[in-house]
Amino acid sequence: MGEKRTFNELREIILQTLVDGKRTLNEISRLSGINWKTVDNHITYLIGRAMVTEVFNSPYVRIVELTEKGKEYLEHKK
Repeated sequence: MGEKRTFNELREIILQTLVDGKRTLNEISRLSGINWKTVDNHITYLIGRAMVTEVFNSPYVRIVELTEKGKEYLEHKK
């Protein structure tokens, strides 16, 4: 089994998947290789930190996008 990724590493990967625009949690999961439930938990955290905003929510789908704060965070990571 591979090395476990830290919460910060997972969150950075999730944020990177949002650079090109809005995505559903399923798209983020597929693109990042992180399971859906983990993506869901970290998106909730990132929304609380104002790095991501939810643009649509229904019982079947959540769509999120990066905020300016999220974009700035990624710029500083480069």
